[in-house]
Amino acid sequence: MSRGISLFILSIGLMFISVTVYSQGLAINETNTPPDPSAMLDVESTTKGFLPPRLTSSQRAAIAAPASGLVVFDTDFNALFVMTGEGWIRVDYGDKWQKDDDNNLSYNLGNVGIGVSYPGTALEVNGQVKINGGSPGAGKVLTSDATGTAAWQDSPMSILGIGQASGFSNISSTLGFLVVPAIVELTETANIMIHSTRGLGTTTGITTGLLNIYVCYRNVSGGAITTLGGGILGMRLPANARIPFSLSYSTGFLPAGVYEVGLCGNCIEPSQWNSNEFGYTTGMAYRLPAATTGLSVNQENSHGLSRSGDALYENNAASSFGSPVGLKAGNLSSGKESSTIVEEKIEQLSRDNESIKNQLNELIRLIEAGTLNSLDK
Repeated sequence: MSRGISLFILSIGLMFISVTVYSQGLAINETNTPPDPSAMLDVESTTKGFLPPRLTSSQRAAIAAPASGLVVFDTDFNALFVMTGEGWIRVDYGDKWQKDDDNNLSYNLGNVGIGVSYPGTALEVNGQVKINGGSPGAGKVLTSDATGTAAWQDSPMSILGIGQASGFSNISSTLGFLVVPAIVELTETANIMIHSTRGLGTTTGITTGLLNIYVCYRNVSGGAITTLGGGILGMRLPANARIPFSLSYSTGFLPAGVYEVGLCGNCIEPSQWNSNEFGYTTGMAYRLPAATTGLSVNQENSHGLSRSGDALYENNAASSFGSPVGLKAGNLSSGKESSTIVEEKIEQLSRDNESIKNQLNELIRLIEAGTLNSLDK
């Protein structure tokens, strides 16, 4: 092609487009408008668009050392991709993301992953999720209503901590712990469920030293012992008897602090009771939902034998303790009715006594008959 023809073609092209070059940038438009001061390249048109390089996904991935900010159109995805320096990011998701007039954003195709490259569910999050709305709080759980709307609710019961202790404690004439108390720390207002067991025994028999027993607690920072419920009053045993005894009770709401909890008692003549009986105590700190005022689980009475006329304990009036759970007051661990257990025990004792009586009568008969000279034979 001759030089003259080339100049003619170039002149025709310049009739349709104006390329203006300034020291601060390049403008491509049809109006000779200078480029925007913030742009190195300013393309302006009301009838045409900008067409970036078109590559397949494999071609895009094969670009050597792509610079951050590099833009290409991926023909496999029919979408723009930009290099961030850490990887290619799809710019335009077409109709997958939709935004309405109220600025609500929705995604109607595929799954959404946060911190996940290939989410397998509608929403998959790798990391913690924080929900600020709906009155969140420590120990609360998310629950759903019938329509699936989630809301923060108090959990049925939150266990805040457990304290346990065991050991010996002497019975005293003043109110004190009968078992080494468990230490329970409350970091917030909460309740404490207390369960304590101790062996009770005597070698002399209880005549004037009737024992009063309570579930109790005390703040370690000072203050008197607080007893709970009506207590078990007037406990006594015959000589050379021993039984395990336990009580359970729940406190009301207590302020934050450190508490001693366990089994307390006092009697006029503590010397009539054994001082070497072992015991165990467990205290469980918990919080109920705000609408709940307390537990109906309050008392678990003595697991021992009661016989009329020679009672192992008497006056165990504790009506203010409420209804026990699991065992009826006075039951043995078998779970039978107290009256049934007492009847069975009395029958067993009667059978044992009758057997001993028969053996003694047989020995006496043998001695009288001259078969035996003495009992030591």
